[in-house]
Amino acid sequence: MKKLLTVFSLCLLPFTASVEAAGGHGIELKPAENNLRDQDSLQRGAILFSNYCMACHSVKYMRYNRIARDIGWTDDEIVAKMAYGQNKVVDNVETRMLDGVAMQVLGTNPPDLSLMARLKGTDYIYTFLTEYYQDEKGKWDNHVLKGTSMPNVLEGIQRHAEPEEYAQAARDISNFLEYAGEPAKIQRLDLGWKVVAFLLVLLLLTYLLKKEYWRDIKH
Repeated sequence: MKKLLTVFSLCLLPFTASVEAAGGHGIELKPAENNLRDQDSLQRGAILFSNYCMACHSVKYMRYNRIARDIGWTDDEIVAKMAYGQNKVVDNVETRMLDGVAMQVLGTNPPDLSLMARLKGTDYIYTFLTEYYQDEKGKWDNHVLKGTSMPNVLEGIQRHAEPEEYAQAARDISNFLEYAGEPAKIQRLDLGWKVVAFLLVLLLLTYLLKKEYWRDIKH
């Protein structure tokens, strides 16, 4: 058993190192504390993403009808609430920005955010969205990513809403992006416990079978 635990621990070392390396940002990340089972949050996040992010960004690996099915909307509801009648329900969720505009205005092409939560983590997204500040010249910058080309898209909420509402908006967007990064994550986690339980039962049965086979054999 000790040898097995040692081997298991050694296998985890590269993963632990990569997690620590991924957390090497300029400031301590704030916990997003989002919940993929909170459909209200996912619905708000989808609307906020459409209103504040899709002018530049896309989640092109997702289709509107898949999002609708997963977060509790009908096809007509998602076309009205997220696509605003500009897309078909079978379309991928693409940015509304025309080709070439980003380079002219921002000097760079905004990334697709389909896998951003898996790449950076939801704490990074949440902290990034809530760490915009204005320097002495009144120019917006971000503590997480200095010199970012991305404007403070939640500036209106930050200025005119309560801090809790502003934080919740950032949390809802990070929640939606975590969902977009792995739409089947909840199903995978639920299935994982069933698989573990099955393997534990199988282990017990195998142990009892081994005891039965070796019961009359002298060691």
